[in-house]
Amino acid sequence: MKKSFLALALMGAFSGAAFAQSSVTIYGIADVGFQSLDNGTPAGRFTRIQSGQEAGSRLGFKGTEDLGGGLKANFVLEQGILLDTGASDQGGKTFGRTSIVGLSGDFGALNLGRDKTTTLKAFDNFDPFASALINNGTGLRGLYFVGGTANPSADTGGRVSNAVYYGTPANLNGFSALASYGFGEVAGDTSAGRSLGLNLGYKIDALEVGYNYAKDNQIVSTTVTNGMKANTLFAAYDFGVAKPVAIYQKQSADNGLDKKVYSLAVTVPVDTNAKVLAGFTQVKNNTLQAGAAIGDSKQFALGYTYALSKRTDLYTAYARLTQDAAAKEQAAVAGANVTEFTAGIRHQF
Repeated sequence: MKKSFLALALMGAFSGAAFAQSSVTIYGIADVGFQSLDNGTPAGRFTRIQSGQEAGSRLGFKGTEDLGGGLKANFVLEQGILLDTGASDQGGKTFGRTSIVGLSGDFGALNLGRDKTTTLKAFDNFDPFASALINNGTGLRGLYFVGGTANPSADTGGRVSNAVYYGTPANLNGFSALASYGFGEVAGDTSAGRSLGLNLGYKIDALEVGYNYAKDNQIVSTTVTNGMKANTLFAAYDFGVAKPVAIYQKQSADNGLDKKVYSLAVTVPVDTNAKVLAGFTQVKNNTLQAGAAIGDSKQFALGYTYALSKRTDLYTAYARLTQDAAAKEQAAVAGANVTEFTAGIRHQF
């Protein structure tokens, strides 16, 4: 009898030790606010309550298990939520924001599933507007190409399914890399629907620079017949009193697409709770349309955030975009100017 009790006690101890090596975290963001948007729609200006203006509203589960020897198993399941209606975001997918599982260790991290494209991850890191606040909640990257098809029946822009991701470990003296390969999963054709992404970065003290390559064969439309590709450069320097950022991207495709996008933006801390954001972006679209270049678009944006606590903040932003007659950035009709005002609240848990 004593041996039986001893065996049970030992089993319980080992079970507790194994459980202690695993963890699951429930987290999320609830973000909703007011938007006033004039994008040239003939019916007039939109006045509405919008979800995810500073950060996409979400509910997430992430976990890790220590497998020993520095090896860990990891997973992330993250559902996008339209807080204004209660519906699922990302075209109604249950875990449309992220659904990955993989291993990490001294070799880096290897994950499989659905996640942000490497380009969107780079913008999340460098964009002072945090890939949000303006351009219908897409930030500066709303004027760039970030990969992911725009076809609602498949994926939404900025995310890729059926993908493999590899990221280098953190101890590379400031250097980092992240690569992705998205399988098109078309029978007999490994190129159709395929996507490729690569981030290269270097950070030392206050300086950070990055490069991204993206090629997405899922992008097919009346103007793009065999996918798009883009090369993007990023640079930022934190002076303490201000952090300026420069972004440049060149887009191309086999149909003659020739588009360049430039941004200069800055984050200025007002105090420990508040910061001001400002940015100017120019799009130069030299793609020929009816024998002439489509033309230029220019946008100025201004934002402000105030932290009420570590988890809750208020935000507001204004952006105005003007463009040539044939250009159609963020607009419902070609040549239309776009103005947008947002204000809201974000809570993180």
